[in-house]
Amino acid sequence: MKNYLFLFVALLFAVFYGCKTKTQKQASTAVEAEVNILTVNDIHADIDKFPRFAALVDSLREVYPDLLVFSAGDNRTGNPVNDQYNPVNYPMINLMNEVGFDACAVGNHEWDGGIDALEEDIKRADFPFLCANVFIPDSVNLDVESHVIIENQGVKLGVVGMIEVGHDGIPGAHPQNLNKVSFKNALAVMPEYQFLKVHSDALVLLSHCGFEDDVELAQTYPWLDVIIGGHSHTLVENPKEYNGVLITQSGSHLNYATLVTLKFKEGKLVEKNAIVLNVKEFNHEKPEIQALVDEFNNSPVLNKAIAVAKTRFNNREEIGCMMTDAFRVISRADFAFQNTGGIRVNYLEEGPITVKDIYSIDPFNNEIIVYQMTGAQVKHFILNSYRKNGGYPSYVSGMTYTIGDEGNSVWIETKGAPFSTKKLYKVAFNSYMASTIDLRAMDEGRSTFKTSEEMVIEFLKKRKKVDYQGVSRTQ
Repeated sequence: MKNYLFLFVALLFAVFYGCKTKTQKQASTAVEAEVNILTVNDIHADIDKFPRFAALVDSLREVYPDLLVFSAGDNRTGNPVNDQYNPVNYPMINLMNEVGFDACAVGNHEWDGGIDALEEDIKRADFPFLCANVFIPDSVNLDVESHVIIENQGVKLGVVGMIEVGHDGIPGAHPQNLNKVSFKNALAVMPEYQFLKVHSDALVLLSHCGFEDDVELAQTYPWLDVIIGGHSHTLVENPKEYNGVLITQSGSHLNYATLVTLKFKEGKLVEKNAIVLNVKEFNHEKPEIQALVDEFNNSPVLNKAIAVAKTRFNNREEIGCMMTDAFRVISRADFAFQNTGGIRVNYLEEGPITVKDIYSIDPFNNEIIVYQMTGAQVKHFILNSYRKNGGYPSYVSGMTYTIGDEGNSVWIETKGAPFSTKKLYKVAFNSYMASTIDLRAMDEGRSTFKTSEEMVIEFLKKRKKVDYQGVSRTQ
C-alpha cells in the first residue's frame, strides 16, 4: 500500500503542477467537478500485461472513484491465444469487461474477423464501440454507435469515435471484411458532430486515425476539447494542446497509459491536463486477472513445438523468406510473395518453433492463392506491391530482385533458366495482397484452400530444422 500511496502523491503532483496547459493558467482555482479518463490504444491482444494494468486501474480508482477507462481501438490481432480462441477475441473482451472499460473506438483491426465477429464482440462487451465515419446499411446487423454522452459527476461528456481511411477509401483491413459497409474521411464527417457541443460540457474525439491526422483534425476543428488517439502507435510523452485541443496517444501493447484530467466550473471546461503512466514498470498485479490470463494461455495446441530454428531469425525479411518458401513449396508455385505488413514480429529466437509462434508472426488467416502470370505481369505486381508497402519490397521465394529508378523499375534474377517477361509463371501470395494490389494476372486465381499459417506449419513439420539467418532476397 505504501507503493500505492507514493504513486498517488506523485500522480497528483504531476497532474496539478507538472502538466499545466494554457487553459489551466487562465482558469480559476475554484473547480466544481473533475473528470478523469485513463486511456490506452492498440493493445493488440497483449493479454499478459492485463494483470499489471488492472492493478494500476484499481489503484487509480482509490484516488478517482469515478475514473473512466477508454480504448482508442485495435484491441485484437497480434496474440494467437486471443486470435485463435473459440470464440475469437473472447479473452480480450472478457479482460476489458473485468477492468471496466467505458468506451472503445473501432480500429482497423477490429474488422479482422469480419462483420459477424465484430458484432459478437459488441454483444459481449459491457461498453460501446464507437465509429462515426462508418456507414452501415440497415440490412447489416452491426451495432456500432457514432457517439455517446457519458455523465460523470454531473458533467456531460460527449465522446465521438473515428477510424482511419486510406487512399483506397477503406481502413487498413482485408477488403472482403468491409464489403458490406462504407467509410468517409474523418475530416469530412467531423462537422456533423459539432452539435454535441450544445448537449455536452466537453467533447472528446476517440480517434483511431493516427497522430498526424489528429493534429490536422485539431487544426481544422478547434471546438474539439480532447483527442484521444490511436493507430500510429505514437507515444505522446508530453501531451499538449494543438490549436486549443489536447491530443494524447499511449504507444501500443499496453506498455503505457495516459491519465487525462478535465476540470469544470459552472458547467464549463476550465482546465485540461494529461500525464503518461508507465504500465510495464508498475510493480503490482491483480491476482484474479492473472488467473484468467493463465487460463487463456494454457493451450496445448498452440504451445506444441513443430520444428527447430537452428539459429535466430534476426529480422522480418528472414522470417518472410521462410514464409514465402513455405507458400512456394506447398503450392508448387514458381514464385511466392508476402507483404511486409502481414508479419507482426521482428525476430524469432533460436530453438523450438511452436504453433503459437506461427500465429504470432501472421495472425490474419488469409488464404494463399496461386495465379498464372507472365513475367511482365510479375514485374508489374512487384512494383505495385512495393508502392502498397510504403516503399518496402515484398518478401519473396524463387527469385531475388532489386528495385531501382525510384520505384519504377525492377531487376529479377532466378536460378536455372533466366527470367523472361514473356514466360508464364505460377505465383502464390495471400488473399489480402490479391485484394489490394493491381495484379493484371492471366486468370482469376486458384485458391489452395489453405491459410498462410497452415502452409508454414506444414512446411516446418516436413523440414523439422530451419536456418534463415542472413537470408536476404530483395534490395
